[in-house]
Amino acid sequence: MADFLSFDPLTGVRKLFDMDEERIYTRTEQDVEPLLKRTADERNERRWDSRRLEFRLYARIPVVVQLELRAKGLDIYSKDRSMIRRVLHEINTHYPWLKTTDKIHV
Repeated sequence: MADFLSFDPLTGVRKLFDMDEERIYTRTEQDVEPLLKRTADERNERRWDSRRLEFRLYARIPVVVQLELRAKGLDIYSKDRSMIRRVLHEINTHYPWLKTTDKIHV
């Protein structure tokens, strides 16, 4: 049975811990359903006008996904172009539902 450790009302992130005879385990949970609904709405509402130079939000990445990316060695805050390419590839491949557009940025 996991015990409650902390809750951040701003992000909705809840941290839990559990332990057995040998180890202590921590787990991070977040309700991402509202975020997924918002990204789907943005993806459906926004139409890219290729005649105009526009900047658009590419994806909304919740804290739990940021932690998963970090565990894979990916840093979404890196300024390194090769890291940015790897992060974009990971989002396009494994987290397309986080995207706010149907465009693919490489």
